[in-house]
Amino acid sequence: MNFIKIANKIIAELQKEGVTAYLWHKATTGSVYVRFEDPRIGSIRIGNHNGRDQYQYKFNVRSDMKGNGRWIKPEKTWRYFQPLETWKDIIPVIVKRAQDVAQQGTPVRYQYGIPSWKRNSDNHAAKD
Repeated sequence: MNFIKIANKIIAELQKEGVTAYLWHKATTGSVYVRFEDPRIGSIRIGNHNGRDQYQYKFNVRSDMKGNGRWIKPEKTWRYFQPLETWKDIIPVIVKRAQDVAQQGTPVRYQYGIPSWKRNSDNHAAKD
């Protein structure tokens, strides 16, 4: 499974909806991480296994999951889980989250910032 390809597809679909996202990291485990221009939206983890307990990614696309996408509150925060085979179904969920965050009107106090070495001409999409 090429998670970078899926991440780039998600980024492209979100871009069509006006949500700016970019590939942040590819871990040695194969998991891929996507961040948003507005960090209040959260971030996406695409993988085939449970992530580390200390990290609570808002959106999770998992190849080891079946069924429908769903919100789960395992501990303190709500998190969204989507099976990889239906990754497109996460797009409206993220767009809704981006709209809700934008309506809060709270200014973004911080941004992740995209390091210059991660920037490229095609909206931060990674090549595989």
